[in-house]
Amino acid sequence: MDISNLVKNPIVSGCKLSKDEKGTKVDTNMFTQVVGSIMYLTTTRPDLMYSVSLISIFMLCPIEQYWLPVKRLFRYLKGTMNMGIFYKKGGCKQLIAI
Repeated sequence: MDISNLVKNPIVSGCKLSKDEKGTKVDTNMFTQVVGSIMYLTTTRPDLMYSVSLISIFMLCPIEQYWLPVKRLFRYLKGTMNMGIFYKKGGCKQLIAI
């Protein structure tokens, strides 16, 4: 991921994932852990919500095709690390560049 190209949006517009039983299966535990980690980020990165919800539908039986949007999300995150919602003590919220 160090030499990957950055992207400006978390998912390709019009991206449609379908349940494909014929694809090459991947490690379910690894896929679930990766998607779960990205789900954790949605508390401070609401721009990821649609992409993560779309990918999480296929966590039960992942195939290689579903790794492409996950990789794209990582490339998006790499380019937008300075964006997010930061919570201060006392319940005040400060919105930073979303």
